[in-house]
Amino acid sequence: MPTSKPWTPAPGKKKLNKEMEKGFNPIEIEKEWYDWWQKSGFFKPRSDFEPWPKERIEKEGQFVICLPPPNVTGSLHIGHALTNAVQDSLTRWRRMKGENVLWIPGTDHAGIATQVIVERKLQREEGKSRHDIGREAFLEKIWEWKREKAGTIHDQLRRTASSLDWDREFFTMDEARAAAVTEAFTTLHDKGIIFRDTRLVHWCVALQSAISDLEVDHKEFSAEDDEIKRRINVPGYDKPIPVGLIYNFYYEVEGTGEKLEIATTRPETILGDTAVAVHPQDPRYAHLHGKRVKCPFREGSIPIVTDDITVDMAFGTGVVKITPAHDQNDFECGKRHKLPELIMMDKKGLISMDGPFKGQKRFDCRTNIIKALEEKGLYKGKKPHAMSIGCCQRSGDIIEKYLMPQWFMRCDDMAARALKEEQTNNLKLFPKRYSNTWNNWLSEIRPWCISRQLWWGHRIPAYQCSMKEGASENTIPNDDTKNWVSGRTEEEARQKAIKKYAIKPENEKFLEMERDDDVLDTWFSSGLLPHSALGWPNVEHPDFKQFFPTTLLETGHDILFFWVARMVMTSLEFLDKLPFEHVYLHAMVRDKIGRKMSKSLGNVIDPLDVTRGITLEELHKGLLSGNLPEKEVEKAKKTQTQMFPKGIPECGSDALRMGLLSHTSGGKDVCLDVKDIEENRFFCNKLWNAVRYAMQSLSEGYTPPTEADIEKLIGSPPLLNTEGAPFVAWSENPLVDATTKELKSRCSGSRPVTSNKEYGLPFACHWIISRLDYAICEVGQKWEAYGFSEVVHTLKNFLVNEFCSVFLEMTKPVLQSETPHPDATVYQHTLYLCLEYGFRLIHPLLPFVSEELWQMLPGERSAPSIMVAEYPTPIGWANAGIDNRMKDILAITRTVRQVKQAYQLKPKESDVTKRPNITLAAKKEFHELLTELKEIIKGVEYTGDITIADYDAPLPEGHVPNVATTSIKLFIEVKKYIDAKKEVARFDKQIKLLTNSLTSTEKKMSASTYTERVPANVREADAEKVKTLTIQIAETKSARDIIASWQ
Repeated sequence: MPTSKPWTPAPGKKKLNKEMEKGFNPIEIEKEWYDWWQKSGFFKPRSDFEPWPKERIEKEGQFVICLPPPNVTGSLHIGHALTNAVQDSLTRWRRMKGENVLWIPGTDHAGIATQVIVERKLQREEGKSRHDIGREAFLEKIWEWKREKAGTIHDQLRRTASSLDWDREFFTMDEARAAAVTEAFTTLHDKGIIFRDTRLVHWCVALQSAISDLEVDHKEFSAEDDEIKRRINVPGYDKPIPVGLIYNFYYEVEGTGEKLEIATTRPETILGDTAVAVHPQDPRYAHLHGKRVKCPFREGSIPIVTDDITVDMAFGTGVVKITPAHDQNDFECGKRHKLPELIMMDKKGLISMDGPFKGQKRFDCRTNIIKALEEKGLYKGKKPHAMSIGCCQRSGDIIEKYLMPQWFMRCDDMAARALKEEQTNNLKLFPKRYSNTWNNWLSEIRPWCISRQLWWGHRIPAYQCSMKEGASENTIPNDDTKNWVSGRTEEEARQKAIKKYAIKPENEKFLEMERDDDVLDTWFSSGLLPHSALGWPNVEHPDFKQFFPTTLLETGHDILFFWVARMVMTSLEFLDKLPFEHVYLHAMVRDKIGRKMSKSLGNVIDPLDVTRGITLEELHKGLLSGNLPEKEVEKAKKTQTQMFPKGIPECGSDALRMGLLSHTSGGKDVCLDVKDIEENRFFCNKLWNAVRYAMQSLSEGYTPPTEADIEKLIGSPPLLNTEGAPFVAWSENPLVDATTKELKSRCSGSRPVTSNKEYGLPFACHWIISRLDYAICEVGQKWEAYGFSEVVHTLKNFLVNEFCSVFLEMTKPVLQSETPHPDATVYQHTLYLCLEYGFRLIHPLLPFVSEELWQMLPGERSAPSIMVAEYPTPIGWANAGIDNRMKDILAITRTVRQVKQAYQLKPKESDVTKRPNITLAAKKEFHELLTELKEIIKGVEYTGDITIADYDAPLPEGHVPNVATTSIKLFIEVKKYIDAKKEVARFDKQIKLLTNSLTSTEKKMSASTYTERVPANVREADAEKVKTLTIQIAETKSARDIIASWQ
């Protein structure tokens, strides 16, 4: 049990009106609470106020999680809202359990994405590029953008109740994180893990930068696509570029005149071919081994090489062109055969090789090369071809594989360690199925290109060295991959260079060093989280010593490798520890028809548009403030009109959170319909109305029960108390059977309940508290297993289906009685306690509304805020026996409702003289219970008098029979409320419809081919249908005959 509440509530707590508003108003409810929570320090860990050493961590727990830093490219979208809902609910739950809890906020500089957005803005508003205004001025514009967007993100996080410790906020380019990046790069470079080499990278011509795998979108094309579909708009071209085509041409064998047919999807790269490859075992080309083919567009020839890795004899003609400088497979083939690497275009996408095509744009060159091949008689033709084309996620440009010197990081040894940690279960992934993805990626890892040709980002702390004229000797190699040093400072780098290149003292003054203009991949700095967020590389930082390693990393499954794996690898490398124990991977949020959310589609949802509501016109207006081209704006408007024809209704933050969490199960993608969020607003309204009813039912001066009051009322063990109960992990809870995982009860087990007050409580009170106990146990188990949707389902079921729909209705005959009821106080206590416990149970899901309603309850609270109150734990009052009896009672009330509906009687007849009388024919063991409950049933279902009779009692005159349960029959009086003749006619019509359906089904089943052609599951459904229809016909005929006898 939590032993301390170290926080001191700040002044300015929200003042609540004694008179509750008639309806739930989320905007009003959410006002003021967040600021008061933050000012009171409730978001800060307990260790900020009191010692929390290792021994206390082991005993009382510690939970540390780092918010995946959102990019400062703009505002948060609904996917971020899911992340925040998952993390905040876990954080609040753990905090209420009494653990030392820290949730660290931060934002990411998002190098390439932010630079692109700000550069587009600069071009749109000033007609200038970044080169026009220079690096320093451009970076200042990005910092202005960052400050603006970080403020927007903060506002969104606050409005969605994210209980982050804002005093520990980081930015991935702040001073502390910059120091961590410099330390990491320098250390890894010194170890040889970071190295410089000339290799193929993903090059974006439009951005003039290398980009990561994550920033490449692959567009798929099939051979069946029409010509219009097989086109891509590429920056810098007036017309779409045709794609999804394969071109066949010939190379002429030198000295023989023989032609080799070859297929390529990129004819322009013929200019960079340095070989043609065939399979060594292909008999068709055995005679050509060692020969050469003529280059069609440059002097000389290139060799025919044999390669069983690159060439598949069964694919195409079995001959492959090799372009080492522009294709990954060709690059590796070139290394095996020591082929030259010819770069045929420059970084701007212009042909750089001498000849007729020099200076042409790459795709213009493609067209012109085809024409030139035709003129030479070397072109055969083209045809549609299935292919995947990599495009830059930010610019839409078609990516080129480009050979250039870059910084790389070896990952194989670190990956092997990360792989082992998961395989030995030290690192646990949830859902478990992502272990396969983890294993596949880390088993096939390659060196990571970490340099980017950008201005916004962490400038690489590496210096290229050279010697000025005048030195007596030059020991620095003229090699772009070997004349570099790194350092935490320029002076440190200089000393390294002097030592590395053995520069003599008299020549030191001639040493020149120029810092690399490139920046590091954004994932490099993000990969140093969470340790950099806690002060690393200063391992003596108080936060690092207290909170590292963290507990959980929660993020989307799409960045398992790009971010999660890199955090694990760097933490193991630098600290020899895992950065966290668990990784929970949530699903992607898609629109209601399953499409990925995209600004150009217009289906991206701002969380605040859901919480505050927004009109369709305002949604359209929001598109104009972004960076979408005009054509895409119109497309997005159409989507918005289709999806939100009336805009988005005001739902509130709590409804948004609960709606998202209700779909979060097993990593399945969330197909979000705003109507789902609106339904959760209705749920919040139901809770609001429950408290309104409670406040009316808990009379003036009502005092909640103390533990002594409860013991006096119901005996031992104590039922509930406002101080809560100690939290016990599900696996250690004595109330849970270790084998079956089923809840056990200390007090009454599953013995049959035959008396209303067998345990000192009215039946309805005993039942609802049993259901409360079951809910507490179920929720505790599901929180531990990250079962968010199950938590939502369990609490909704308890609060709506059991508490509101059943128990509250059962309290009305008691609490609204004109004369004082002897059980009124017990009902009041039970009503109060269910609400008090219920709000604490649901607080992690609904922080705002639970705080407001919890604070409204009468009496003193156990904590200054519900968010630092204790989370309920099992209380030992669950009882399967009483649950089973309530099922019987609910079957009775349900049957009464169904009969009333069938005979068109008013469900809530205000005239007591027109309410039908009921006879309950029950087995003897139910008589006492039903006798004590009949007044409640009567009040809840608006019936006349209720008579208890033996199970085999005859049917009273004017009544119709119904079976409620196997032990209880229900006879309800209807004769004097119906027109018998009309009812007989209605039954005859119903019998005819049922009989026709039965005949049709039986005819289908009697067909000779039925067994062979109809699937087993359909046959089973048909058989069950026949059984059901037969029973329905018999019951309907019986009722018809009874009513016919009244004519």
